Amino acid sequence: MPMRRIIFLCITALSTLSTHPQVVFHSLPEVWTAALHDNPSQRIYKLKSGQLTAEYHASQSYLYPQVAGNFSAQDNLKLTVTPVPGEIINQPGKTLYLTFGKHYVYNAGLGATENLFNWQYVLQSNIAHENLNLNTLQQAAYEQTLKASTAQYYFSGLIAASSIQISQRDLQLADSILSTVNNRYAQGLVDLGAVHSAEINVNNVDQNILLSRQLLTQSIQNLKNLTGCTAQQTLTLDEHLTADSIATDSPADSSAEALAKSGPTLGPDKNLNIYAANTRLADLQSKFAKAAFYPTLSINAFAGSQQFRDDFGLTFGGQSWNDYRYLQLNLNVPLFTGFYTRNKYRSAQTQDRIYTQQYRDAVEEGNISDSLLISTYDNYRLLVTASGRNLLLYRANVELQRQKFEEGLISIDAFQKTFEDYLRAENTHLNNLSSLYSALSSIISRN
Repeated sequence: MPMRRIIFLCITALSTLSTHPQVVFHSLPEVWTAALHDNPSQRIYKLKSGQLTAEYHASQSYLYPQVAGNFSAQDNLKLTVTPVPGEIINQPGKTLYLTFGKHYVYNAGLGATENLFNWQYVLQSNIAHENLNLNTLQQAAYEQTLKASTAQYYFSGLIAASSIQISQRDLQLADSILSTVNNRYAQGLVDLGAVHSAEINVNNVDQNILLSRQLLTQSIQNLKNLTGCTAQQTLTLDEHLTADSIATDSPADSSAEALAKSGPTLGPDKNLNIYAANTRLADLQSKFAKAAFYPTLSINAFAGSQQFRDDFGLTFGGQSWNDYRYLQLNLNVPLFTGFYTRNKYRSAQTQDRIYTQQYRDAVEEGNISDSLLISTYDNYRLLVTASGRNLLLYRANVELQRQKFEEGLISIDAFQKTFEDYLRAENTHLNNLSSLYSALSSIISRN
């Protein structure tokens, strides 16, 4: 094969590998790091933060004067008439009606405006800053939710993988019993009902394996969405959770088991910060509406030239233009706006009271929910310990009954019942384990 061909194939293979890399997570902190960095919603929050930062800087423009070049042309279609006493031109007793000015007036120069006092501009800037702060708090609350969701799917995947391992061991036992029963049926020692019972055991375990595989697949796919993986990437969980180890006093084999045994403390709920920020924002908006009653003070300045003409046209000679400058102080005192300002202020006050009440309610509901969360976690930790010990006992009973069955001391029905009890104990323990880790996910997401 030519060397160029070999190089081309190598480059193609490398590009294929780099296009669809495999993502391996060894622990929950690795999952959180990927989610906080690559989650699609995180990128939106960052873009939104940039937008609100620009809006805040724009709102501070009131601190600087507004300067603009100005050119205007005015056509006085009909000059006004001014009554003038005749005495000034030696015509006593008469009133003369004279016109002054030119038909065409041109102004060119620079105009500047500076707001000396406008409290609404100040509050508008404060509102823009609070909106930027609100976006930051919303992102922090979303990160808390994101950590809880990724932890739930991560633990769910570990439990599903552990369930598959347990069920595969159960399947070996069920297959062994089915083989023994088939042999005894062939010898005429048991009836067809015993064979069916053994097949039912095998089918039940197969169902457990399929359901656990489906749960594992769903957990992996949800983690891919939350951590920003592409559909072509392969995601693998490298940590292993032994489902029945939490029920014992043995050292934890994984960080997930250590977390479940440690009893973590519950940190503050970042969602409450959003309610507090909305309350501050509503207070600023109420003050903004009230500021519409306040007077405003501004100064205008113009520096340029004027040109007056009787005919339409424009010249640029130095003698054709006259200097024109002025400085204007404007004081605006609102007196009556058709009750618009008053009603807007009342509306803003009501909105402020609404957000204040929502914040108080959220704090109370949060205290109740936190108490329930801690209680749920503590209760399920005890339940997992109890159901895990039962699982070990049922497993030991299955082994004892298997030996008795193979020795002919008990019937297949007796062993069938023991095996069914074991499978129910296994499902109960796995459900308790899932509930424990669900509560644990909500707790550790706030630390």
